[in-house]
Amino acid sequence: WNQTAVAEASAAALEIAEGDQVPSNENTYTSSLIAGLRPSIHSSTHHAAVTTIDIHMRGFALWVICVYIALVMAVYAVVPEENIVRLSGIEQRGAVMAMSLIAVSFLSRIVPLVNGAPHQNHQSTKLSGIFIGGLTVQLVAFCTDFIMANFPVPVVIDPVLGSRVHLLRWCEWAPCATFMTFMMEGADLYWEGDMPPTDFMRTKYIHSATQGGAVFLGLMFPFCSSQKTWAAAMFAACCFYLTNFPRIWNRMKAIPSSLSGSATVE
Repeated sequence: WNQTAVAEASAAALEIAEGDQVPSNENTYTSSLIAGLRPSIHSSTHHAAVTTIDIHMRGFALWVICVYIALVMAVYAVVPEENIVRLSGIEQRGAVMAMSLIAVSFLSRIVPLVNGAPHQNHQSTKLSGIFIGGLTVQLVAFCTDFIMANFPVPVVIDPVLGSRVHLLRWCEWAPCATFMTFMMEGADLYWEGDMPPTDFMRTKYIHSATQGGAVFLGLMFPFCSSQKTWAAAMFAACCFYLTNFPRIWNRMKAIPSSLSGSATVE
């Protein structure tokens, strides 16, 4: 659900940033508010930046699928056969429920496209990079739940915590966490002046990599051979994750300067 909400919120923000024409008799307040929050839309390079982000998101979506498949194949290859088991009880039912909910959300997006449903402004629906990204995250999550509900999956015991670890979950979360962070960063197109900063794309990739790296280290926990290596992996994962807070602090400081016109923020 959180993955879907992030993708939908990001898609809405980028659609407005892309300059979609909003009918004068609807959504005018939202349009003017977003324009106030994103004065960079008047920059001569704004649309070029949107196009760049869109291309990177399309490529990133393909990367997510490839990394997910590679991780799934890797865990099936390295986990002993006795640890590849078919889920039952609440674990299996939970996967079925999650799969069903994701399928409803996914199909609600796909069916209108297949049927050629028009956009709200009577224009053809555009498959933007962030829209494709949102569908990719849902597809990966659906595949994970489908496999867990219907096939034997690798389940191991954490050597320190002693808890059951469903490795397919971590195979899903690692690429999706990376991509979802990039989608959130990519929807933020504010900058001061006519030109975007020189590290316009680099900072987005670096922040995405830190969050994806934190989750990937979680996948490594069950394979740590000693408490020291487990603790080192945990320490590194926490360090990667904590980079969120300087980023949040910087955005909080930047919000007042990014406002223009009558826009306000709480």
